[in-house]
Amino acid sequence: MSKDLKEHNLNRFNPTRAFIQMATARLMVGPFHYIHNRLKVTGRENVPKKGPFLVVSNHLSYYDPPIVVISVDRPMGFIAKKELFTKAWLRNLINFFGAIQIDREKPSLSTMRAIKKVFQAGWSVGIFIEGTRNKTPGTLGEPHLGPAYLAWTNRVPILPAGLLDTADTKKGAKVRFGKMIQPSADIEKTTWEIMASIGELTGWALPERKRPAKGASAIEL
Repeated sequence: MSKDLKEHNLNRFNPTRAFIQMATARLMVGPFHYIHNRLKVTGRENVPKKGPFLVVSNHLSYYDPPIVVISVDRPMGFIAKKELFTKAWLRNLINFFGAIQIDREKPSLSTMRAIKKVFQAGWSVGIFIEGTRNKTPGTLGEPHLGPAYLAWTNRVPILPAGLLDTADTKKGAKVRFGKMIQPSADIEKTTWEIMASIGELTGWALPERKRPAKGASAIEL
């Protein structure tokens, strides 16, 4: 068994688990959010019908990963910070639904290889470009270079998503998908293309553009 398989339990990303994830999303999690959170999804015509892709969005609440999965309606893994894996019950739950653990301070090569294998298995992957939940609504947080880097190194297109009111169920959660973005070797340029799309989708202002974008290296997520 490879090191990647041992560390990330990649045998989770198989057709049986994909079926279970989709059934759970459509029959249980989806109805909860569509009814309780009054979820509204727009731009779904931009979601590819086949082939893996990287979903990149802003981040507002703990509801965001399942909301993105049910909105995309495709089998998905989600990149999650290692701190979420400290409690056994939460680790088991998010692992079951496709979480991929990452050390945000120092992403390992085994994690990069694991993400590549998830794409190769035909699954898509979700990631938050701000790296953490945004606590200042109206303005997007500083972007990380990781999403653009992952898309380029894995040669997968990017599906930008704007999330609104997922932390306030009284207003009704909203997911808006934009046009697909093709990755390029210019990680900085692609990063700000993603941010511009998310800004347009949410109506939120972009942060001050710094050079380089947040992160000491391209693989910092």
